[in-house]
Amino acid sequence: MRSFARLTMPRAALCLVLALACAACMKLERQPLDKHYYALEAARPAAQQPAATATPPAQSLQTLLVRRLEAAPRVSGRELVYRTAPSAWTADYYNMFFVSPADMLTQDLRAWLTSAHIFANVVDPASLAPSGYILEGNVSALHGDFAAKPAQAVAEIQFILLKNTPGERQIVFTRDYRRRVPLAANNPQELVRALREAVSGVYAGLEADLRAAVPGK
Repeated sequence: MRSFARLTMPRAALCLVLALACAACMKLERQPLDKHYYALEAARPAAQQPAATATPPAQSLQTLLVRRLEAAPRVSGRELVYRTAPSAWTADYYNMFFVSPADMLTQDLRAWLTSAHIFANVVDPASLAPSGYILEGNVSALHGDFAAKPAQAVAEIQFILLKNTPGERQIVFTRDYRRRVPLAANNPQELVRALREAVSGVYAGLEADLRAAVPGK
């Protein structure tokens, strides 16, 4: 009996080791969940774009410097952000923006204002061109509000326009722009589409205010 027990126990241990090894192999072979990447691409509507052969003159001869937009901590990451309850938030690690929201929104904003032809030039801080105006902004909201009924995409950006005069900078205006767009479906693709519409609404409002605030030639 003792001899049989001595032979049986090592075999049982060996079987346990083999079973654990097989389980580990099966776990390694599982396919990871795919991540999906999105870009807002908030472009000025084609109907407002000038014809290729008829570019209108700029409203002002001044150059506008558009600084990189800042983003609140809640929307500074690349993950899509959802509000699921009045005080509950979550980040979607499998559905993300291709680049950080601040960089993406800044690039789209410069392209939007360039096509608006309010200023003779629209430049970034790397430019050495003297600027007559400076535009700064802070993104405080860029998320899906699934606590609202129906669910909505929310975009909120505060802008400040400065006149860059020799020796001082004067505030021309500072305003908050907020847009909410209902979602047709509760999925990441629809949220990105609705966020694009919301951001476009913000930029359209900013464009209108810039036209009113900046004197012509």
